[in-house]
Amino acid sequence: MFLISCVKHYNLDILGLAETHLTGDKVISVEGYQWFGLNRKHIHVRAKSGSGGVGILIRNSICNEFDVTIADNDTEGILWIKLENRTNANNVLYVCVVYLPPENSTRAVNVHEFFDNLMTKVYTVPQGNSFYMCGDWSSRCSDFVDSITGIDNLPDRLSV
Repeated sequence: MFLISCVKHYNLDILGLAETHLTGDKVISVEGYQWFGLNRKHIHVRAKSGSGGVGILIRNSICNEFDVTIADNDTEGILWIKLENRTNANNVLYVCVVYLPPENSTRAVNVHEFFDNLMTKVYTVPQGNSFYMCGDWSSRCSDFVDSITGIDNLPDRLSV
């Protein structure tokens, strides 16, 4: 499986995944990693597979050093994980993975409500704690540049 080879090749500690397409209580299983997922609850009756869904793979050695818990999974498409160091409770990291369906999708959501829910959770991260966000935002940046000049070494893209 391509995912497994990428995880192993890049020696990843934490990987956020969007559009997992898992149904029910299915998980992504990678040897040496623990899966935390939020599968889409309502799948179209004619769908042959799942759609949407987000999850995070965390290396077992990280899980051995940190208490890893789901901090929030109340909003479809937004999953927050809390990693709290077992020997230093002040060492906390929050990881968030997001999937925002495209604007014209049959699964489109109210984007303002989605971002309100996301920002509410950002503001609840205790001051001094770090957080990391990743995911698929479905290019919700309008005509604005979606990279930082001089920092992100990305080639220019043409919008079609």
